[in-house]
Amino acid sequence: MAYNSNPELAGLAGIIGAAVGGYLGYNQAAAVGMEPLQGALILGGAGLVLGSAGAFVLKSVMQFVIYVIMLGVISYFLQGPIEKLTGVNPAKAAVTTLRGWGIPLPDSADKLIKETEAEDVATDGDSVPEGEAEPAPQ
Repeated sequence: MAYNSNPELAGLAGIIGAAVGGYLGYNQAAAVGMEPLQGALILGGAGLVLGSAGAFVLKSVMQFVIYVIMLGVISYFLQGPIEKLTGVNPAKAAVTTLRGWGIPLPDSADKLIKETEAEDVATDGDSVPEGEAEPAPQ
């Protein structure tokens, strides 16, 4: 899990955040007539927390992105079997959804959609696909 991997990274980000916050707090406190050390401690503490939290969130978001990429790769290479099982081409559904959300995709995105035999198969259970004979009554 991302939140448990490489905790030193979050600690380092917190230290860097504390240093930047301390520097900014020191200068800002001196500018407004406050005790500079007090300003450095206040904004340094905030920088420590925000830096650590930011690293934590970034690692979690990147783990989510990796899972989305893995799902996309599986969906791309298994378009035919997924379409036969569900009746929905996952690549075509993804492209249509992204375009529906207003995300501009190049025309080359349509080349990712593999044409499969499942488009010819009827989707309702009562009809027989074209070219196949009715099953004999038993």
